[in-house]
Amino acid sequence: MPSYQGRAMQPHRPARGGPGSGLLRRALLVIGTLLVIGLLAMLPWRELRRRYAVLTGVRVSGLRYLDAARVRRDAAVIEGQDLLALDLSGVRQRVLMDPRVERAEVNRMGLRGIDVRVVERVAALAVVHGEPWEIDTAGVLLEPLQAGVVADVPLLTGADFSAYRPGSQICTPQVQRGLAWAAVLGDNALRLAGQVSEVDVAQARTTRLVLMNGICVLGPAWPVTTRQLSGLRATLADLERKGVKPGEVDVRFPDQIIVRDAQPAAVTPPKTGSE
Repeated sequence: MPSYQGRAMQPHRPARGGPGSGLLRRALLVIGTLLVIGLLAMLPWRELRRRYAVLTGVRVSGLRYLDAARVRRDAAVIEGQDLLALDLSGVRQRVLMDPRVERAEVNRMGLRGIDVRVVERVAALAVVHGEPWEIDTAGVLLEPLQAGVVADVPLLTGADFSAYRPGSQICTPQVQRGLAWAAVLGDNALRLAGQVSEVDVAQARTTRLVLMNGICVLGPAWPVTTRQLSGLRATLADLERKGVKPGEVDVRFPDQIIVRDAQPAAVTPPKTGSE
């Protein structure tokens, strides 16, 4: 018969270590912990923080017209700044103080850097503020990046901007009308934005568009339908092909485009070789 080989048949062996072995291990652990704490307390933490816990890189992304140096100045962050004391929320708020910044995000970049990502405001119309300024699609007044230099967008006339400071959001009826016209004219399917030089909202019931070639288009206060504007574009193209320049085009009436004072377009004589 097979013999039983289980633990019940094995001889009893006493446990290793005496009753005081567990107490000794705990004592050694406490002594080791105290030694580590003592060594850590002796380290030059202030010097280590000044040397290693500092900002080493500031990346600015998402720029279109602003330059990175301007955003860094607004953020008030420089390399070598105390990284542990850096308030990312405060950095974001300072960047948003620039009227030309619509949105901003500030995140850690690696161990010792930050990334400042901005979304700039885009000019929708130029306005007169002593000199040409701009407003974006939300009606925020933007000071030009360079004196006298503005985006290639239509000029809004018939509204007064002299009392507003940069960054002000202007929601007057005239501005809302101008922005509505700018939005519909900017439709890529219409291809009319590049042909309009001025949007005049001086009259309460009529908006006057002045085209680059000097033609005046009369519309209602608020934009007409896309269909009406498509008809306007087709009419202007047809008149140009025929060599006719109207003095005025009226689109204020539904499904009607009225051309007034049409005259043969001036023909520029070709230059001769002697000129």
